[in-house]
Amino acid sequence: MRRSFRWWAASTAAVAGILATAAVSPAQEPLDILLTNDDGHAAPTLAVLKQALTAAGHRVTVVAPCDDQSGSGTELSSNYTTGEPAPENTIAAKRLAPDVWAVCGSPGDAVLFGIQNVFAAGPPDVVVSGVNPGQNSGAVANHSGTVGATIAGGELGIPAIAVSVEIDVSTDPPQIGSAPAAAEYATRLLDRLRSTSNGGPLLPRHIALNINYPVASEVEGTRVTSTGRAAFVRPQYERTDLCPDCYVIRPAFGTSPDPVRDSDNNALAADYVSVTPLDGDWTADERVRSSIRQRLGALRP
Repeated sequence: MRRSFRWWAASTAAVAGILATAAVSPAQEPLDILLTNDDGHAAPTLAVLKQALTAAGHRVTVVAPCDDQSGSGTELSSNYTTGEPAPENTIAAKRLAPDVWAVCGSPGDAVLFGIQNVFAAGPPDVVVSGVNPGQNSGAVANHSGTVGATIAGGELGIPAIAVSVEIDVSTDPPQIGSAPAAAEYATRLLDRLRSTSNGGPLLPRHIALNINYPVASEVEGTRVTSTGRAAFVRPQYERTDLCPDCYVIRPAFGTSPDPVRDSDNNALAADYVSVTPLDGDWTADERVRSSIRQRLGALRP
């Protein structure tokens, strides 16, 4: 076993149909893709994904942050102007090439800027975010800029897909999954979604897919999963002598089994690609809401 929590992997069956097709069929029009990430427009893993999507015949326009925005989650700029424009309430965006824009903000800012300005004539068919080096699974997904970019697109009803590759922190040095393999998988997944969409949108309205590709050299298949509760890494704050109130931030890695049996974490542990549908709605289910409703009773403001 390459990880101590492999045995906890969920027992749900693989969804093999997603891997059905490869390149764009001659009968299909290319997709207009807004490609972004949270590592910056110059990230080599973004270039790998762009190459795979372009090779498949799609029209790809990069609209990505100027620099590394990892961990920015669903952040959007909110320093709105109430008067004359000033440096503190503006955002910089530059066209670096006919198909590349750099937006000096969060991944969500890049997506919204791209939809409003770069794709002003009409929205893209899909927002694709990645490839992120390091899994955005479990609790980590809540804080991921890679995933946050897709939520920004999904909020506007545009299909969106986040693509990440797993890093195995139990090895020395840590092993990381293949970005080219993940990019190729994402390309085939897009074509499979289109071939099963019956001419409609790639995904239901407001839905994004969070794809995590395992580090394994031999991938077992695909599982459609739930977002887990465990996090492979969290920040840890340790006191430092740098200043009286300073705490240094270090990564704290976890390898505990995920309590959610059909989770993305457990799929990765079993060497499956995890595909988690997201709707951007963090509302608890009706059972929890009903319980809270009863407990609040006739409480008034």
